[in-house]
Amino acid sequence: MGGEIIFQELDEKERILLLRAFDYNVDEAGFIISPSGDKLRSKENPSRFIEAKFASLVPGSLEVIDGTPSAIAEFLVRKESQKNDS
Repeated sequence: MGGEIIFQELDEKERILLLRAFDYNVDEAGFIISPSGDKLRSKENPSRFIEAKFASLVPGSLEVIDGTPSAIAEFLVRKESQKNDS
């Protein structure tokens, strides 16, 4: 079952702990700060920043995406495509 993705629901405090373990941070307004010190922009909507309470943290080296159904679906499609390419 090496290619299986398992989703686990984390509360906001658990998300922040996991983010910090991967050198991300969260500012006082709740926005995720990248390891380089910048607010993390949404890939789905680049005009806005990702808040920790709405973020999805996906496996690998830790990728942070919007927690919207469309962003999660895009991630799954990309993973499936990568699996089929290898």
